[in-house]
Amino acid sequence: MRRGFYGWDAAELPLSTLEARAARLQAAMKAEKLDGVLLYTNIARPAAVSWLTGFTPYWSEGLLFVPPAGAPDFATALSNRVAEWMRSVTPAGSILCTPQPAKLFGERLAADPSAKRLGILELDMLPGGQAAALMAAAPSLELVDATAVFRTARAGRDAAETALFRRAAEIARAAFDAIAPEAVASAHDAMGAVEKAARDLRAEEIYVTISPDLSKNANFLRVDRAPEVGASFAIRASVAYKSTWVRHTRSFSTNADMAARFAALDRAFEAGLAGLDAGKPLPAQIDACLAAGGGARLTHWSLESCRGSYPLEFIAGDGEAGGEAISLAGGVLAAEATTAGARWIGQRPLPG
Repeated sequence: MRRGFYGWDAAELPLSTLEARAARLQAAMKAEKLDGVLLYTNIARPAAVSWLTGFTPYWSEGLLFVPPAGAPDFATALSNRVAEWMRSVTPAGSILCTPQPAKLFGERLAADPSAKRLGILELDMLPGGQAAALMAAAPSLELVDATAVFRTARAGRDAAETALFRRAAEIARAAFDAIAPEAVASAHDAMGAVEKAARDLRAEEIYVTISPDLSKNANFLRVDRAPEVGASFAIRASVAYKSTWVRHTRSFSTNADMAARFAALDRAFEAGLAGLDAGKPLPAQIDACLAAGGGARLTHWSLESCRGSYPLEFIAGDGEAGGEAISLAGGVLAAEATTAGARWIGQRPLPG
């Protein structure tokens, strides 16, 4: 179960916003002559269903069916014991509790003579059990990959999502401000400070990892695997607020001179984010802003965003052209650089 604050707030996520999102998807469906779209969700892949309904599942899986017109239906293997709670945090559509969500929708579509083509978000990742139940219940139904259809509707950010993204970013920043590097004796101390601060600020969820010794490598470890920290280390936190996720990574050093270098790089990196141009190659722009922070040189970079069922997924990075047809809205940018022979890692949600 998710351990943080969870609930629907009509001021933060109006029902009209969810209805407008569904209408955009239905318009894209109509253009492709789809008789419905099915979206799979579980604890690791909640983003698409959350975007359309406001609900984020925990542990159990589920399916959201979006018809050509009208409100969506969410079927989940969760029991009726939590149905009323789910309805209280899912303002859009209906809740159906069933041990076989795919069978339920398959039987419904099989009974509708007008239903011929069903779009499925990320068809190649639909679990085999769900696919088998769907096809057994509706063997004549044509299954079509609707990933591009969904991304067409998902493109851009409405005012509600922008505000939630900014709030998640504010929580992540404040959580890192709670760390006092000179007082950190272990990875658990550092990670615990970040998690406590984020939860105190009503983060819905937070997942913290650490690269305990930047002089050795940049690999991030879970808290149960983290050893004592070295002179320089980095902490990464994935933070959710009302189903909207961001990632924030910051490097720390117990050496005063290196800590000052890291702080200068942080300032330069953050200052450069506001001026990034998606129409130009990103690596050169990132390298330029890091150089302004004390002569650091970019070694790696990546851009993540939400465009499907995963809260954040790789959009561009090392080896990519960078810039062409890339949207920065709602993105998270990560950079790794060298400064005075030391490794620095930074990652921030993009402004706007």
